[in-house]
Amino acid sequence: MNVLVIGATGDVGSEAAKAAVAKGHTVAALVRPSSNTNKLGDARQHIRLIEGDILEPLSLERAIANNDAIMISIRLTPGEMKKNRTYRDVEQHGVENIVAAATKASVKKLVFVSAAGVGPTCVSDMYQAKYAAEEAIRKSGIDHTIFRPSGMFKDFDFFHIPTVLKLGATNRWPYGPIDIHMNPLSHLDLATCMVLALDNPRAAFLTLEIGGPDCITQGELLNMIARIAGIQATYTEGVSKEQLIAMVRANPQQGFFTAEQLEDFIVDKMIDHKPVYELFGIPFQTVKAYLQETVPRIKAALNHHPQQFDKTPA
Repeated sequence: MNVLVIGATGDVGSEAAKAAVAKGHTVAALVRPSSNTNKLGDARQHIRLIEGDILEPLSLERAIANNDAIMISIRLTPGEMKKNRTYRDVEQHGVENIVAAATKASVKKLVFVSAAGVGPTCVSDMYQAKYAAEEAIRKSGIDHTIFRPSGMFKDFDFFHIPTVLKLGATNRWPYGPIDIHMNPLSHLDLATCMVLALDNPRAAFLTLEIGGPDCITQGELLNMIARIAGIQATYTEGVSKEQLIAMVRANPQQGFFTAEQLEDFIVDKMIDHKPVYELFGIPFQTVKAYLQETVPRIKAALNHHPQQFDKTPA
């Protein structure tokens, strides 16, 4: 199958591109002239790079021509923000442009990464854009699989793990509630499922919430990190969603996310992993296995290069 990957220089997209190459597909990637393709690794030599921009329809049409399928894993990056592009520009209109070009080129399959919790009642610019993108795909008539992942392990690397290490011995998590549930997963497993969805008839015209095999609370995650790091901390107290949103509204310049984004992000999410396993048949990495690999590495990095985590709350 001829497959175009849009977002191939990101964490998920690069792994999807590599997995597609390993599966025997003929893979191309839409990139910008300034794109860093290092995440493609050795698979880079097997991937045709096509310069273009999802907000430039003509370049999209050239990239999409002669492809059977498109895998899409995009987000609004800091670089895009510097160009004054918004979530609506990139994550909605960009995807609408992809769908229009795919329709014109008679593409047979679209695979799209959205987010758990996305829906018609969302209040943030980010989730509203993602939902509009989903709707554009669903209404296109093209066979599609839309994944709504419940958070990635890699997010722990930049927030949860270094923050627990910095806080040390404590029982209070000042960055949100500790009783909400999550089903985090490896971006490698998500990428594998994206490729398997390309030719899996059971994944046709499907919008799927996808999470890992572990359903844990945020408090349980924090305590696991502390134990593996050898920190005498047991998190028993957090900050409620309402309190956190009120703090962000009071000091909007100090928050990484807006109040509306937090409203959409912080949800008690319990995803049944069994249908995902039955659909794709692959074992997913567990939270414990990931943390056992990652916590010692980040602890060492924090000790030797603390400036690497300067943006992490202390």
